[in-house]
Amino acid sequence: MLLHKSVEFDSRVRREAATLAEAGHQVTVLELARVPAGVSTLDGFARRSVLPSLLVRRLLPFHAYRVAFLLRFIREIVRLRSDVVHAHDAAMLLPGVIGARLTGAKLVYDSHELAASVPYRERAWSWFVSTIERLVVPRCDAVVTVSDGIARRLQESYRLSRRPAVVRNVSALAADGRSGLRARLGLDTDASVVLHQGAPAPARGCEVLVRAVARLKHVTLVFLGDPEPGYGTILRAEIARLGISARVFMLPSVPLRDLLAHTAEADVGVTLLEDTCENHRLALPNKLFEYVATEVPVVASDLPECRRLVEDHGIGWTVAPGDEEALADALRAALSRSSSSAVRAKLAEAARTLTWPSERERLIAVYDAL
Repeated sequence: MLLHKSVEFDSRVRREAATLAEAGHQVTVLELARVPAGVSTLDGFARRSVLPSLLVRRLLPFHAYRVAFLLRFIREIVRLRSDVVHAHDAAMLLPGVIGARLTGAKLVYDSHELAASVPYRERAWSWFVSTIERLVVPRCDAVVTVSDGIARRLQESYRLSRRPAVVRNVSALAADGRSGLRARLGLDTDASVVLHQGAPAPARGCEVLVRAVARLKHVTLVFLGDPEPGYGTILRAEIARLGISARVFMLPSVPLRDLLAHTAEADVGVTLLEDTCENHRLALPNKLFEYVATEVPVVASDLPECRRLVEDHGIGWTVAPGDEEALADALRAALSRSSSSAVRAKLAEAARTLTWPSERERLIAVYDAL
């Protein structure tokens, strides 16, 4: 498996690698990140860093050391001589296809998002993503993605003979880790806590969320995850402007083993992608399934894939993206009704249904076919 960052905090890659290892495959994740000394395995799979040396990264200009990244990936793929090269996201397609052709391996593309629809900051990177997908995706031996909507769009865009396999981001985590979220924030057990899980970033509804919470008295808002660089300052300024700094907390990411224990202490979980691109409209975020796993009711953006999941399972409320008044009303409804027997029954049923032991069979089937 090829990954353009560390596998440690990437729950999708971790659960897929662990699942394939458990199924009897020998799995190695090549990471464009430093692997701690003495940590060569995780969850039953092997880890290898392909990060060039610090000297190389300092001497080469940015675009030149991207070539160094590519060469390191290819070198390790050739060294491993695997039967399958599994490329996670569009950034890994180029080393994936070169490595697969050099070794005769099958190539799997795991599209975590509708990559060609993401509004990238760099025009050159947007062109690269669109071009590499157009050239490589039709030649992959298998394509995997996260939602039915993205699967349909990939099939249409690249005229694939088979629809990509959908392996949703259903959580494989357990809620038995360490938490103490409320104790850490000095909150008692009956305080109302709204949780935004995952990195605060533009177009994720974070500023709309703080404005909605400002309308609600006695509600605590928690952002759990490291902000995208530069965005934390913007979000804190908005929180200060609204005068709600005393009841809005921005906490860093926690180890995956402890994540659901934190989630379980919330009263409501939110996922508020804005309708800025087709990728958002067709997304099913990790956090949505993590809320389900802990039976925390959801307030989600009224976008097609999220709406379908929320309504089909009766696990919460949807709201028009960007509408702070409607969001405040939805949060108020969620907080007042989250303990009702009807809502609790729906949440419990969803937690039993949307489980990784069931979802994993879709991934296993891809590899059985290969």
